[in-house]
Amino acid sequence: MSRRIILLLLVLACIAPRAWALDSKVALSDYHHDIWTGKDGAPGEIAAMAQTADGWLWIGSSTGLYRFDGFRFQRFEALPGEAMPAKPITALKALRNGDLLIGYIFGGVSRLSKGHLTHYPSHVGPDLIPGVINVIADDDGVVWAATNGGLLQLKQGAWRNVGAAMGLPRGRVSNILIDQYRQIWLAAGEQLMVLAHGGQRFRSVLSGYDTTNLSASPDGRLWLDSHDRLTPVPAQQPGEQLPRPEWMALGEGQEDGLFDRDGNYWALNCPGVCRTDGVGRQHGGVFTPTGKPDSRLDQPWQVSNLTGNVVFEDRDGSIWIGTQAGVERFRQNRLFPVKLSGGERFFTFAHDEAGRVLVLARPTNELWRLNADGSARLLERGVETEYGALANSADGGLLRAGPHDIERRHGKTVERIAYPPGLEEHGVVNAVRMVDDGKALWLSVTRRGLFRWQGGKWMSQAELGLPAVVAFAAPGAPGAMWFGYNDGTLLYYDQGRITRYAPHEEGDIGAITFVHSGPEVVVGGNAGVVVLQGGQFRRLNAQDPDVLSRVSGMAISANGDRWFNGSKGVVHVRAVDWRIALEHPELPINYALYGALDGYPGFASITNHVPSAVADAEGQLWFAGTNGIARLDSTRAYPLPHPPQVKIETLVAQGKRYLELDKPVLLAPGTTSLRIEYTALSYTMPEGLRFRYQLEGVDAEWQDPGTRRAVSYTNLEPGDYRFRVAAVNQFGQWNDREAVVALRILPTFRQTPLFYLLCTALLAGVVYLLYRMWLNQATLRLATRTAERERIARALHDSFLQSVHGLTLSFQSALTGLPADSPARGKIERVLRMADKVMEEGRDELQDLRSGAMGDGDLARGLMLVGEVLEESHRAVFSLRTQGKPRPLDEQVACEVYSIAREALINAFRHADAASVQVELAYGEAQFTVQVLDDGKGIDPQIAHHGSSGRWGLTGLFERASRIGSQATLENRASGGTCMRLVVPAACAYAGQARWKRWLRGFR
Repeated sequence: MSRRIILLLLVLACIAPRAWALDSKVALSDYHHDIWTGKDGAPGEIAAMAQTADGWLWIGSSTGLYRFDGFRFQRFEALPGEAMPAKPITALKALRNGDLLIGYIFGGVSRLSKGHLTHYPSHVGPDLIPGVINVIADDDGVVWAATNGGLLQLKQGAWRNVGAAMGLPRGRVSNILIDQYRQIWLAAGEQLMVLAHGGQRFRSVLSGYDTTNLSASPDGRLWLDSHDRLTPVPAQQPGEQLPRPEWMALGEGQEDGLFDRDGNYWALNCPGVCRTDGVGRQHGGVFTPTGKPDSRLDQPWQVSNLTGNVVFEDRDGSIWIGTQAGVERFRQNRLFPVKLSGGERFFTFAHDEAGRVLVLARPTNELWRLNADGSARLLERGVETEYGALANSADGGLLRAGPHDIERRHGKTVERIAYPPGLEEHGVVNAVRMVDDGKALWLSVTRRGLFRWQGGKWMSQAELGLPAVVAFAAPGAPGAMWFGYNDGTLLYYDQGRITRYAPHEEGDIGAITFVHSGPEVVVGGNAGVVVLQGGQFRRLNAQDPDVLSRVSGMAISANGDRWFNGSKGVVHVRAVDWRIALEHPELPINYALYGALDGYPGFASITNHVPSAVADAEGQLWFAGTNGIARLDSTRAYPLPHPPQVKIETLVAQGKRYLELDKPVLLAPGTTSLRIEYTALSYTMPEGLRFRYQLEGVDAEWQDPGTRRAVSYTNLEPGDYRFRVAAVNQFGQWNDREAVVALRILPTFRQTPLFYLLCTALLAGVVYLLYRMWLNQATLRLATRTAERERIARALHDSFLQSVHGLTLSFQSALTGLPADSPARGKIERVLRMADKVMEEGRDELQDLRSGAMGDGDLARGLMLVGEVLEESHRAVFSLRTQGKPRPLDEQVACEVYSIAREALINAFRHADAASVQVELAYGEAQFTVQVLDDGKGIDPQIAHHGSSGRWGLTGLFERASRIGSQATLENRASGGTCMRLVVPAACAYAGQARWKRWLRGFR
C-alpha cells in the first residue's frame, strides 16, 4: 500500500464523527437496557445486523429483512416491480457507498441501493449457489461471498468459484472481511488466510484454529475468536498500524463478540451477555473473555434469550444484540441510581465539611454520605419516623433536627438548641424543615407553623407578621428570607420589612414549589419557572412547557450550567443558554432533558418542601425523585449523538402505498385525502424525538405533532403540494436536512378548466334559451294585450263615443226649441257640458288604449295612432314624415322617445290652438332626431324652460331625455307656433351599438 493511501485513510479515521463507547465503569445492569420481542413486532432468529450510511439499522432474520428506527420494526418492502426473495437471511454487509449486501442461507446474494433491490445470479455455472455465510465488496466493486461450498467471486455479472485457483482448501469458507489496508481475510478449514491487495493467492497466517469470529479492535488489530479464546492476529501489512475505520465497525455485526470503541470486549453465550474491559488496549497474550468478565447478565429474567446470535455497535456507541427471541439494546444512562437501604420516601440534602453530600432519608431515619463514585455510606441510623430535617448553617456546620432538639455540629463541637416550648406531640417535635439565613435559624414544624431562632430567642410567624402555611422557604441576603405560598404569592422578609410579590397573569406559576436566591432569584411553581428582573418576575418559556413545571430544586455546576429538577426529570441549561434566556425570556429556552428513559427515578418530589437538587465539591450532582436518588456526573462531557436523520417512509392515498418518494409523486384524479408516515433515525433515545411538519399549499406554518410519526390530510384540491418534516432530539439537535416529498394531485375532468368553461358555456346557453322563451312569451302577451286594447278602443270609438255624441246632438236639437229663459234650458246645458266632459275623458282613455301600439317597437306607427286619436277630437290636422332609412332603435331609447313625442303631441293638440300638428323622424348617421311642430299660438318662454307650476308634463319630458343621453329643446318658431326637438346620439339611439359607446352617455 502506498504511503499516500495510508495517510488518507488515517486522516479519514481521525475526522470521522467521534462517539464514545458505553462507560465501562457502569455495570451492565445499570445501563439502559431495552428488550424487543415478537409482542413488540421484533423478528426472531436474528442472524445479521448492519447500519448503512443513511442511518438505518438493518436486521436479517429467518423471516426476512427488517429495518428499525428505534421505535418500530418494519419488514422491508420492495418497490413495485421488485421482489424480495423469501429466504432466511444469514449475512448483511453495509458498504461505504451506502449500499447493503444481503446473503441468504439457501444461497444467493442481493444488493439494496437507494431503495432499489438487485438480485445477483443464483447459479455458479450449472449449480445453485451454496448457503452464504459472509459477503463483502472490495474497492474495485468485486463482490466476494464466503459460502458453505467455497469462495465465490462476482465479476461481469457472473459468479465464479475461485477458491482453488487462489490457494484455498476445498470446502467451507467463513469470516471474510476487508481491512483498512484493503487486505481480504477469511477462515478456511482450521486456517486463517489473507490476500494482499492486488495479490493472486491467499496465504496462511494462523493454523490449527477453529475460527468462530474475526473482528478488529479500535487500534486496528485483528483478533481471532475461537469461542473460548481471543487470539491477536499477527500484522500482515507493511508500514505503521492504522486504527479501525468507522465503516469497518458499522459494516456488520459479529457472531460471537466484538470490541466496542473503548476496546472492551462484549461476548455472547457466556451464557447471556458479558463484558471484559480493556482487552483491546492490551498487547500480547491470549485472552479468555468469558472466563472472568467484569460485568455480565446471565439470568433468564435479565435478557430475552441466554443464547445470543449477533452483537453490533451502532455509530452512537449503543450495543445491539440479536437473539432467537428478538432484539436487545444497551445504551448509556446519564443518571445513575443511588442504592440505599430501601423504603425511603423523602430526602433532605446537606454538605459535610469536605463538601460531600449528606442525605437524611425518611422514614428510615438514616443519614448517608454520598460519594463521588456513586456509592453511599451509612453514617447514622435512628428510630424510624416521618419527621426530621437536615441543613447547613451559615458557617458550614451541620444542623440536624431530631425528635427533642436541634443538633449543631461544627468540627468536633456539638451544640444543642432547644425547641420552642409547647411543640411536642406524643413526646416529640415533628420538625420538617430548617433554613439558616446567616443571622437566624428558621424552623418549620408540622401543624405548628414557622419559627425563628435569633439571639437565643424563638419567635413565631404570627409574632413576625408572616402569613401562615409557608410552602417553601429559602435564604436571601444575610438576615433575609424568601417565602412561597400555595396561592402563588411570594414574600421577601428582611429584618422585619416584608415585600409582597403577588402573582400576575404573565408570571403566574401556581403554587410555589421552589425558590433559589443567587445571582438571580429563581422561583419554581406548579406551572413553570419565573426569574426576578427589574422588580418583577418574568416567566421562562420552553418548547415543552411541562419540563419546567413542578421544579423543586436547582443545582449550579462549576461552569455555570443550571440543572433543574422538575416534573419530567433533570433539565440541563448551559450557561450561555441561561444568559440568553435572561436577556430574552420571551424566546424558548434551549435545554436538554434527562428523564425516566435516562435513569431518572420517577419525577421530582415536591411534597417534602425542601430543595431536591444539590452539587458536591467534585462536580457530582444529586437529585431526589419520588422513587429514590439519582447521580449525574457534570464533569464528564458526553459527546452529542448524531443529529436525527428524518425519513419519509410511505404515502398512502386511495388505498395505494407509495414507497418511491425521492421524486415527485403523482396522485390519481379524485384524490382528496392522504396519509404520510415519517420517522427520524436517532437510536440514542428515539422516544425523545419531537417532530414538526408542513404541507405547503395547506399549512401556513410549521405544525407541531409532538412525538407523533404520521399525519393525515383531507379535503385536498387538485394541485401541487410539498410536504416537509423535521425532527429534534432531547439535546436540541435538529436534523441537518429536512425530508421533503413533492406531490401532485391530478384533477378529474370535472376539476379541469375545460370542464368549468363548458359548464359556463352551457349555463350561458340555458340562460339565453330561458331569456328567449321569456321574450317570446312576453312578446306574445304584449301582442295579445295590444290587440285587445285596439279592439276595446275600436268598440269604444264605434259604439260608446258615437252613441254619446249622437245623444249630445239630440239634446242640442231639443235645446234649440226651448226659450232662452226656460228653466229646463239651463239644466239641459249643464247636462251637455257634462257630456262634453265625458267625451273628452273617453277620448283620453281611447288614446291611452291605443298608446300600447308601441309594444311592437314601431315608433312611427305608434305616434301615428296617437296623432289620429287626437285629431278626431280636435280641429287640428295631423301628419307624420320620416327622413332617412328607418333603423331599429334601442328598446329603452324607443320607449323613452315615444313617451316624449306623445307628451309633446298631447300638449300641441290641447294647448297650441293650432290648425296643423306635424311629427318628423330623422334617421341620421350621427344622430336620431324627433321634432313635433305646430302652427299655433306659441308658448311662454318661462314655461318652455322651467315648466308650469302644478303641471309636470314638461318636467317629465326633460327628465326622460336626460335619462337616455339625449337633449330636448322646446322653443317658439319664427313663423309662428312651437317646436319640440329631441336629439339622440347614434351610439345611444340605434340597436346593436357597442356597449362601451352606450356607457359614454353616462359621462356626457
